[in-house]
Amino acid sequence: MSAVLRRASWAAVLLVVAARGGARAQSTGTTAGAILTIPATARSLSLGGAYTAVVGDEGNIFVNPAGLAAIRHAALGVSYEKYLFDAYLVSGGAAFRSGRFDLGLGVQMLNFGQDTVYRPDPQFGGTRGIADPGGAMVGAYDAAAVGSLAYGVGMFSLGANVKYLKEHMSIPDTTLYDASGVGFDVGGALAIFDIAAFGVVVQNLGPQLKTNTGTPAPLPRTVRAGFALNVVDPQGMPRLLLVGDWVSPRGAKAYWVFGVEAGFVAGGVGLVGRAGIATGQAPSDRKSLALGGGIVYHNLRLDYAYQGFNTLGTGTQRFGLRWLP
Repeated sequence: MSAVLRRASWAAVLLVVAARGGARAQSTGTTAGAILTIPATARSLSLGGAYTAVVGDEGNIFVNPAGLAAIRHAALGVSYEKYLFDAYLVSGGAAFRSGRFDLGLGVQMLNFGQDTVYRPDPQFGGTRGIADPGGAMVGAYDAAAVGSLAYGVGMFSLGANVKYLKEHMSIPDTTLYDASGVGFDVGGALAIFDIAAFGVVVQNLGPQLKTNTGTPAPLPRTVRAGFALNVVDPQGMPRLLLVGDWVSPRGAKAYWVFGVEAGFVAGGVGLVGRAGIATGQAPSDRKSLALGGGIVYHNLRLDYAYQGFNTLGTGTQRFGLRWLP
């Protein structure tokens, strides 16, 4: 079925390219898993995605599940991002301790919005478009649901994820593209009190996604190893956290991401600033630098992140809210 889509529909195509660019140029032919390559929370985005060794919040669900073992009670978080044009990205995660295990559940969705389908107008020889007389709309989204399990003994912890991925684009009564399948993550972490942590994770293991086109789509398998170092005591007033990740995507060269989080918290209330930068990655539509910050109010965290785009001349902002009782 031929159709010419207006600005928002072309934007959906650009967004898919941009999201896959954020995957740091996965192997040729990788067409699935765009949502899995975008940092899921505002805090992780503002640190450039260097989150493999960060432990103790719901953001671990989406990166390294072993980090959940540092949660002693519960952790909840949501984030929202007004993406380009009419698109938006939302995520939510919850984790809690049950005996010696920590359990987590997270969801992500990148919704590209909807727009009117335009068909070639015979009056102009097909060189111009006419709105579908039935008011047909095109819509597209990428979504993932993640379940996590972590177990810790002393300073060591292990974790695993199972995730279900769905990618879809359609107009009424016609599916243009559909892919779905299951993937897995396996990770480990070593947390040395509140001083330092080290983590490693293999993401997106499993079979290729099944598609309605008959061509299987591989997941963006990635190996990550990272560190997190509290330069000062995180229980004191000043805060200074340094993080770094070595990232090796399948079929692409490995690269480094470094981040810093610094600020002051007194009496459970304070401000922190964050920055993250990727070095040596393959060409991407996303800029290498990400910035952000947060407000701390006792058990609540209000987070913000910003990252620019190279080719589209704009940027994206993410807002998040976390509760860490």
